[in-house]
Amino acid sequence: MNPTSVSELAYIELGVSNLANWQRYATEVLGLSAEMQDGALLLKSDSSIWRIKVVDSGEDDIRCAGFHVDNDQALQTISRQLHDIGFSINELGKAEKTARGVDVLMSCADPFGLGIELFLGDRSNGAPFVSPQDVNGFITGSQGLGHMVLFVPDADAAIAFYQHGLGFRLSDHITMGPEGSQIELTFLHCNSRHHTLALAPVPAPKKLNHIMLEVTNLDDVGFGLDRAMAQSTPITSSIGCHTNDKMVSFYMQTPSGFDLEYGFGGIEIDDNTWQTTHYDKPSIWGHKGNLN
Repeated sequence: MNPTSVSELAYIELGVSNLANWQRYATEVLGLSAEMQDGALLLKSDSSIWRIKVVDSGEDDIRCAGFHVDNDQALQTISRQLHDIGFSINELGKAEKTARGVDVLMSCADPFGLGIELFLGDRSNGAPFVSPQDVNGFITGSQGLGHMVLFVPDADAAIAFYQHGLGFRLSDHITMGPEGSQIELTFLHCNSRHHTLALAPVPAPKKLNHIMLEVTNLDDVGFGLDRAMAQSTPITSSIGCHTNDKMVSFYMQTPSGFDLEYGFGGIEIDDNTWQTTHYDKPSIWGHKGNLN
């Protein structure tokens, strides 16, 4: 029997060294709406109260990932799964729940210190999303905010936590990199999005490799690239199409140094018919190196 799974990556918190740069980047390049509240920058891509919280704490890295859980029974089961593999999980108080707009909030840390939050409740505030750059919209809903790729120094420990603890299911693997120093990335899903999480078995000073936002049409990818280039945002990978999720996207460097993938067209997974596979390259075409 498969473990009980979280249902979506609902939000992340980033710690950065320059909030002003992030506000400009988020609104002028990404097309997200932004609001300052209690010293934090709250970024919206849909009707949720916020999807990305940016705080001035200096790490230039991810601090926390928040996962929605369908119901109380699922939350209790996931808590037991985590306990069974040696992770303690604690309930957070009223102030933390209010700040995140949730009804129930539990917290633990992954094997490498990333804060993981599990919650119950609807974070939508009913207000429609309006992009300051007229982006038509972002694919979120039951698929969550997008995906994230994490550097993990111990692949086995990461897989145990995310698959056996949080219940993620295997999508596929990609072997990538120059011969002699190749690595195998593991792609995991918890809903119909091809992957909500990928694990890169690379010891690194930071936890986050990149995050991905998916827009609702291909033109918005092109307009996003135009805006990035107009703002002199470093383009770290050209437009291309991935082998596994078929996403057409480009990569750019955020003000914190990690990348953000901006794409469209990712395939969806039906667990009743999905078959895992292995790819020997990350892209069908494009996604060439730094263009700046």
